[in-house]
Amino acid sequence: MLASFYLLAVAEPSRILRQLKLMTYLETQCKLLLTEKYQGEKTEQYGPDCERLQKGEPYEYVLGYVDFLGTKIDLSLRPMIPRLETAFWVARAIEELRGRGGELRLADTFAGAGNVGVALLKHLPNATVDICELDPRLKEQIEKNIAQNDIAPERAHVISSSTLEGLTGQYDAIFAVPPYVPYEALPDLDPEMIEYEPHLAFFAHEGGHEFHRALIAGAWDLLLKEGGTLYMEADMDHNDAIRKLVEGTKWSKLEFWPDPYGATPNAVLRK
Repeated sequence: MLASFYLLAVAEPSRILRQLKLMTYLETQCKLLLTEKYQGEKTEQYGPDCERLQKGEPYEYVLGYVDFLGTKIDLSLRPMIPRLETAFWVARAIEELRGRGGELRLADTFAGAGNVGVALLKHLPNATVDICELDPRLKEQIEKNIAQNDIAPERAHVISSSTLEGLTGQYDAIFAVPPYVPYEALPDLDPEMIEYEPHLAFFAHEGGHEFHRALIAGAWDLLLKEGGTLYMEADMDHNDAIRKLVEGTKWSKLEFWPDPYGATPNAVLRK
């Protein structure tokens, strides 16, 4: 048996190394789960949960929630998992909005679990937020996250709608984490994204710019107050395409904000 393992290791060292790294990674995840979900007690459900991790299910789904800018975001209905990259630019936007006086009227579109809207409500006590999500099944998920973060229900309005549909009146700022992965990029995604996360949250036509175009075209005229801002997530190679979409429009300024890794994928448009 040892001889066979040695021969395999000599013949395929890179594959063996990958397997050992995977085993170490899974062991680390199970230990973390034992602490975070089970408070150190190996209950009957702990073993099956480790098996879910071994099969490739994302850790956040097995844990059941994720921290997003100091809020606890439940994932029981399996929305797209909130990303660190999103939290990075949303935190900057929150700091920017803190400098504005008076009441703030905000919108969170393509909301998924509602994590952006909940973070806005948590950190901007003078704000109300309209939270829009296309998948009507996730309305319950968003409302649960509003309640479990002790947000007064009258400060949030949850809407089942696409893009900017369902928004009424004018807003100080609109936040958007739209789908922006081209359909042809499906084979390049991480397997756990393909197998476990909702494809509705990832993919867009027009090379990934289907919803960027709709947001740029629709937010300025009716939905943003004078001096308002559209905060919009994109990919690192989308800057040129977004610049072209903004050319010839009424937007007064376009900025690209960085992600935690030094790239500048996030578009900020000023009215």
